[in-house]
Amino acid sequence: MLIQIVNLTKTYTIDGNIETPALRGVDLAIEKGEFTAIAGPSGSGKTSLLNLIGALDKATSGSISYEDKDITRIGISQLALFRLKEIGFVFQAYNLINTLTAFENVEYVMLLQGIPLSIRRKKAQEILNRVGLGEYINRFPHQMSGGQQQRVAVARAIVAEPKVILADEPTANLDSKTAESLLDLMRQLNQEKGVTFIFSTHDKMVMDKAKRLINLHDGKVVK
Repeated sequence: MLIQIVNLTKTYTIDGNIETPALRGVDLAIEKGEFTAIAGPSGSGKTSLLNLIGALDKATSGSISYEDKDITRIGISQLALFRLKEIGFVFQAYNLINTLTAFENVEYVMLLQGIPLSIRRKKAQEILNRVGLGEYINRFPHQMSGGQQQRVAVARAIVAEPKVILADEPTANLDSKTAESLLDLMRQLNQEKGVTFIFSTHDKMVMDKAKRLINLHDGKVVK
């Protein structure tokens, strides 16, 4: 078992006293190599669950284990190292570094991982070509459309081939043709390299291409 989630809850406190439950006792198991979509209406807890799986937020209660290591019980520095080595992220808001070019944004994670210069530059160029941005490598985020920025974000997430890639609405700002080509690229990486993908989505195309669909409603897994 790659990921084991047990009785996971998340409650947000607003203005110090108003509590809003986002997740209500989620139990979930993810096997290595899954290509899984988490679906549900706005406010169902999709993004909250993805953020907890990616160790970007702290659970109120419950546990999340990666290969029997409970990440809800390790320190901040260990969590940062875990995210760097094991997880790739595709954020709905892109989260690109505005002062870096498309090429430098893609290369950045590999730089932090200590991958040699020649290797990371070759891989960054190859992945940008594959997502259709080979001619845009020297553009900064503000010089690109939303769809182009999203493709940079996808390239950055997959270039280092992490164990798990978490994608929050990865097709939200893409036309259908570009979205399908990116999903096919991710599916190829999933099949060839065994990378586990977990999406949160409203997009029927993502749901249709997923091997497994998890439905959330009011912070609970309902199907």
